[in-house]
Amino acid sequence: MPLPPPNRDQVLERIEAKLDQMLRLAALQMTQGMKQTYAIQMLSAAGFDRRLIAELLNTTPNTVSVTLSTSRAKAKRGVTVSEAETVEEESA
Repeated sequence: MPLPPPNRDQVLERIEAKLDQMLRLAALQMTQGMKQTYAIQMLSAAGFDRRLIAELLNTTPNTVSVTLSTSRAKAKRGVTVSEAETVEEESA
């Protein structure tokens, strides 16, 4: 006995799940080898929410929020991320 065709909602759910997988893979590939700060900024600029960024980068949503907040504060002071990291690396 053949199975009934899936309904429209089931098809849309499967498509959404596959698109989500593809999006996650693209984000992981795009940020591979990047410092966490850059990866967080890039994914945030691409429209990813903090929870998803945290999941993709294996960190916490709080870490993502703090990193973005710190980056914004440095940008207001006119300090770029690369300049800030250079200063932090030199003082270490």
